Amino acid sequence: MTKLRVIFLAGAFLIAISGFFWLNHPDFSLSFASKRIIPVLGFQITGISEKGNVWLDNDETQPVNIKTLNFVSETQLRSDAQTAWEFFFDGFLFTALPESAIHYTPQTRELILEKGEFYWDKKLAVQKVEISLFKAGNIFRLSASGRIRLGFNSIEIWNFSGQLDFDYNGKFFQLKGLQYLNTKNGNKIPPANLFPAPPFVSPEAETIALTIPNDTIIQFKWKNVQGARNYLLKLYPSSMRDNLLLSKMVAGNSIVLDIMPFIEYSELYWEVAAFDTVRQIESAPAKMGVIRISSSLLKKGLLPQPPQIEVDSLSVSGNMVLIKGRTDPNAQLSVDEVAVQLDSEGKFIHTISYKSIGVKSIVFRVVAPSGLESVFKKQVTIFDEQ
Repeated sequence: MTKLRVIFLAGAFLIAISGFFWLNHPDFSLSFASKRIIPVLGFQITGISEKGNVWLDNDETQPVNIKTLNFVSETQLRSDAQTAWEFFFDGFLFTALPESAIHYTPQTRELILEKGEFYWDKKLAVQKVEISLFKAGNIFRLSASGRIRLGFNSIEIWNFSGQLDFDYNGKFFQLKGLQYLNTKNGNKIPPANLFPAPPFVSPEAETIALTIPNDTIIQFKWKNVQGARNYLLKLYPSSMRDNLLLSKMVAGNSIVLDIMPFIEYSELYWEVAAFDTVRQIESAPAKMGVIRISSSLLKKGLLPQPPQIEVDSLSVSGNMVLIKGRTDPNAQLSVDEVAVQLDSEGKFIHTISYKSIGVKSIVFRVVAPSGLESVFKKQVTIFDEQ
């Protein structure tokens, strides 16, 4: 009896240790939002964007039901132009963007990406996993994470992490981490290097309550990537990137935006990537940040207003003009196309020097975080060039 008790206690101890290990293992992932556990092997759809459908047929008459669908036979899946979805395959999490299609055969464990755009991220895989592109035979050996876009007889790949190689129409391609490749109709060309992902994004995970219009003004910032001058910021209503709300090029490592046009959503997801303006290549994205809107007293339908500008004084001394004024402190101000610095209250002082006499028009342009702008003009007369 004592021996059996010892065996039982030892077994219980091993189970507890195993459970602790898996829950704390860095590759173990549990989505608390959807209460799902990542399957280690096989294929399973785990998420479909809100109000969207994934279809089992081209006529879009047979929608997928995640709760009841079992993949026991050959299956073709596709989404419409508004629907993104997630699925797991052998420990990899895939995000399929709208208008993507795949083909899965459980008997041979073959997954074919047929069209569209996909992101992938390794969660539990401990060995190399292979899929196919367009058709069987175009073997694609997954790296740890990346992005792929299947065009018409072309493949565009962003390899974020790990070694990646594939066979396409009889040609062999290989990419290292942080490399980009566009096959351009199947031609074999050398890959280009990508910038790394910007670190330390903010807001990373923030909950806000909107009570007055200025509460919708958010500063997005990140740490600079060495060698990068421009960044591409994108805003989505979900982590599946199903509906691009905003795409904006930013010079520098921060921008102030007004999220008023998007307050109908309870969550806003954003990501930023360095952008190579010469080659027009978007690099690896930073970790996706999220803004959760807990409550809102703002009236539905309330629209952002153009920013106001006030010129308090405009004095002329010889050929010099001294301007003092104020505007929205979150806006961007330029005077005659020259950027003007604002203080924390939106006040500014600016001088203009003219080389000739006569009537001069001064153009003030102020752009709010919402993108709305106001243009204001003043005239002065210069009498003396000295």
